[in-house]
Amino acid sequence: MKNNSKQQAIGKIFLLLAFILFLGFDAAQAQKEWKEVSREELQMKTGKVDPEADAEAIFWEVYIDDSSEIELERRHYVRVKIFNERGQEKYSKIDIPFRKGVKIKDLVARVIKPDGSITEITEKDVFEREIVKTSGTKVKAKSFAVPGIAPGVIVEYRYREVIPDASAIGMILEFQKEIPVQSLVYYYKPFSQKEPKYYGHNVEGVKFVKAEKGFFVAKRENVPAFKEEPYMPPEDVVRPWVKLRGRTYSLLVKTALSFGIDPSPFLTKYTVKDPSDPQKYWAIFSGENSVIVKFITKESKEIKKAAEEITASAKTDDEKLKALYEFCQRQIRNLSFEPSESISKEESKEMLRVDSPEEVLKRKKGSGAHIDMLFGAMASSLGYEVRVAFTSNRSEIFFDPAVSDEDLLHPAAVAVKVGEQWKLFNPGAKFVPYGMLVWYEESVPAILVGEKSYSWIRTPLSTIEQNLTKRKGDFVLTADGNLEGTVQMEFYGQEAIIRRFDLHGETQSKQEEEISNEIKEQIKNAEVSEIRIENLDESSKPLVYKFKVKVPSYAQKLGRRIVFQPGFFEYGKTPLFSTSQRTHSVYFRYPHSKQDEITIKLPEGFELESASSPGEVADKDRVGLLDIKIAITGDKKTLIYKRNYHFGGGGNILFPAEVYPYLKMIFDAFHKADSHQLVLLRKE
Repeated sequence: MKNNSKQQAIGKIFLLLAFILFLGFDAAQAQKEWKEVSREELQMKTGKVDPEADAEAIFWEVYIDDSSEIELERRHYVRVKIFNERGQEKYSKIDIPFRKGVKIKDLVARVIKPDGSITEITEKDVFEREIVKTSGTKVKAKSFAVPGIAPGVIVEYRYREVIPDASAIGMILEFQKEIPVQSLVYYYKPFSQKEPKYYGHNVEGVKFVKAEKGFFVAKRENVPAFKEEPYMPPEDVVRPWVKLRGRTYSLLVKTALSFGIDPSPFLTKYTVKDPSDPQKYWAIFSGENSVIVKFITKESKEIKKAAEEITASAKTDDEKLKALYEFCQRQIRNLSFEPSESISKEESKEMLRVDSPEEVLKRKKGSGAHIDMLFGAMASSLGYEVRVAFTSNRSEIFFDPAVSDEDLLHPAAVAVKVGEQWKLFNPGAKFVPYGMLVWYEESVPAILVGEKSYSWIRTPLSTIEQNLTKRKGDFVLTADGNLEGTVQMEFYGQEAIIRRFDLHGETQSKQEEEISNEIKEQIKNAEVSEIRIENLDESSKPLVYKFKVKVPSYAQKLGRRIVFQPGFFEYGKTPLFSTSQRTHSVYFRYPHSKQDEITIKLPEGFELESASSPGEVADKDRVGLLDIKIAITGDKKTLIYKRNYHFGGGGNILFPAEVYPYLKMIFDAFHKADSHQLVLLRKE
């Protein structure tokens, strides 16, 4: 029996190797093939989709092969026609962005001139670099320079994306690119070989139909270019796409693993969900996740005793919950926010699994999810009703519960009922203060999962008062126009949370470099020194930056006069919106405010011609406001500049494109006021 089994195994391996070699040969052959270029394509003078376009993709094809258990493969083939010098400049270098875990292979390209002559580009011409998108996001990209590019040429390229141990399920297929496309086509071979399941966003009439060799095909014709704009909603909100779906059942083990709970009781349990019925879908979702709530709220004498001791001096609900929150955030070591090298192998195992919240309390350490569960267990032990809140990520998508897709949600917070109101808490996020959530979990639908029922709420949006930045500068202006002094910045609410997350885990020198670069991005010739950071790990206090700064030639000398901008913190900034027209809505992350206080000691021998002030600028509803006051001390030697600004009053952070002209007018007025200049005159 063993020999026969061994022979069968060897036979299977031989067949597998032969099959792999066959696939490799087929793929290699495919990579050598370029599609024929027609005379019409060579002679094109303007775009078919957009006659004003600088360049246009003749076709953009993507082959998604999900038939392998080992890896997921996506093959891309793009052909672009260049029409003018702007297109030549734009496509002189081509970037192919990729994320961590994705390998770009077999990247080849070629340039075809109108006379049919060809210049080849091979993998040795490809390099890797970091690029910055319009949104400010930094991503890695495989790049290559395009030789001999000029108006009239065709640039085409092919490459493979290989993702180990991945599935196409959950993949979003973009049906609009940054360039006009005559034919945008996706070929998809599902793992099951069955007809694919999917749903679309901002697309009509796009369907997968059966094609050859196990593939299904979906296409759009004559697709205009996608235009990325500053302060637009997330790309997945405005761009057309199709999302691939898979099975309609979910293993409960996935829920347990996401919270670090022993999954063994759920290994054979699963539920079937029909996405065509949102109400039933979310009811089943709630039912399968109720195991987490039961795990959290299970009675424990040790948990109850600890909770009572922690809240002994608290009188109100708010005081009790704040005491529990601060204990969990400060006294329990959060392993999720520690560098991997500082965590032992045993602690790594502890992060993956706990048997009860009581275990987290005894160890005084755990993952962020464990800390949230401990907080929920303590609140429950004091008689509060506790649920688990799942939300979407507003930085990626604007979620609607009518869309039955649990992949769009994540466990965000512990919900505690106080009176008739649900309040949300996330002590497991180290830098999120009591009473707040991270910005992308604010103002979104949240499903609150209980032991036996569920409900939907909308999470609160933080206010302009909460998201405050205070900036103070004490400066000396010299007769030669140099400005030098000290700066202190205080960040509250979301302004502090974002910066704490950005600086966390970095070395002191890297943290100081980040702060210095933030100043220099605005004021190119600024010299920043003696940087100090305070309260970096204390979420209940403002984050504070302190530093010295010197700006040579800050002021302009004009004969006997010196012209300068007293608003140092806005110096060097350009208008927020530069274009006269807008395609997408305007979207701000959250309401915010700034309070600036600046003193500038004037150079000896000079006097202020006038301390004129721009005054107040605001819209009629005071959604946005800027108020600048300028004064001079009694001895005429020191200028005092005070600036109060806010935007997002009344929770207004999303504006349709139709109101863009008015919005631009307001921000142009803000910029004009911020750029206000004063004149010093040399005394006779």
